[in-house]
Amino acid sequence: MSDPALTPWQVREPAPGDAAPFAQLHARVWRETYRGIMTDEVVDALAPEQFLPMWEQVVAAYAQGRVADDGRGFLVAVIGEEPVGFCRHGPARDEDPPAPHQVWSLNVASEHQGSGVAQELLARGLGERAAYLWVAQGNTRAIRFYERQGFALDGTENLDGHDGVVELRMVRPAPPG
Repeated sequence: MSDPALTPWQVREPAPGDAAPFAQLHARVWRETYRGIMTDEVVDALAPEQFLPMWEQVVAAYAQGRVADDGRGFLVAVIGEEPVGFCRHGPARDEDPPAPHQVWSLNVASEHQGSGVAQELLARGLGERAAYLWVAQGNTRAIRFYERQGFALDGTENLDGHDGVVELRMVRPAPPG
């Protein structure tokens, strides 16, 4: 993990006031990331309002101390008050998972990609445990990032039910010993 004194961002759990700014970041990251992967019509229609209910639910759960104790976690990264990224992870959601833990989402604003914030979010969320995730086919930057974090494509594909996106599964084994 990075030395907090040397990093410009703070990684923390969601807090009151995070819902709207993170919904805006969520929509922006998806518009930037999925252009050329999803149809332009779908990408152009992405809006913060689509993501706001999920963010409101997450923020409320953390504010009320109703966080699940089943390994679920949600971390956000901010610089001052500006949201720059988030990571959501938890128990595997697939019927026959290759690992017991799954990265559900990891999104970082384009201007902060390559800064180390995604690595920090992933490291704090997962530690060194075995995990897997789904990444959109064509999202080469993300695939390369996950490979540097110890994940490897395992040849499994999934045609996502929304927007015709083909997802590729990546798996990271537990460290030896």
